Amino acid sequence: MQKRFYELDGERFIIVSADGFGGKTTQEQADLTLARIREDLEKSGSCFDNIMRITVYMKNREMWDAVREARQRLFPKESRPASASIFVGGFRPEEALVAIEATALANPKSVPKRAIEFDPPRLYLKALVADRFAFLSGTGGEGQTEEEQAVACFKTLSSYLEELRGSVQHLRRVAIYLKQMDAMEKIIRVVHRFFGRNKLCWEVIPATGFAREEMLLEIDGTAIVRRAP
Repeated sequence: MQKRFYELDGERFIIVSADGFGGKTTQEQADLTLARIREDLEKSGSCFDNIMRITVYMKNREMWDAVREARQRLFPKESRPASASIFVGGFRPEEALVAIEATALANPKSVPKRAIEFDPPRLYLKALVADRFAFLSGTGGEGQTEEEQAVACFKTLSSYLEELRGSVQHLRRVAIYLKQMDAMEKIIRVVHRFFGRNKLCWEVIPATGFAREEMLLEIDGTAIVRRAP
């Protein structure tokens, strides 16, 4: 288990990570991972209901259905977290098939949340809103290069925020999951294009694959939208 804390606009959040080592099947590992996250959140002064975002790491595409089924059982549809699903080459220990990182508000009491759905609804959300915070699900973008796809991703995230009377400039934290780390300079150019000198905490995380084969990267974000309805 790993955990770390950060503060955003006066609120404290906790990020908890766990894997499914010890489970025999993908579904067992997904259930075990989420159970470990629940236990660690409660020990850390938060609660499972306050999970705002999950990032699911899997070894391969064949595991997707089992992980999705576990998520649907444990998270109510109306308040399921923002999410991203990433494929990676492997874990340590090697027997682990699934790992999940969960971001939660560091509060032992459940807070009101609102799901921002697609039309028609999909299995995942555009965003989950709690108070003034908007947690945006991971998105891919069209294009032949990492730079083109990154631009498209930020435009998509901007469109989600516009529904909340915000803009891409309201993003405060961004995670970029990237297939080819040697494309980092292209990504830096795009980040500077959209954010310039604005304050933004961003990180790049290696990945081996995404929901669609043509995706070279995926981006999710956390924003502060004070005027959100």
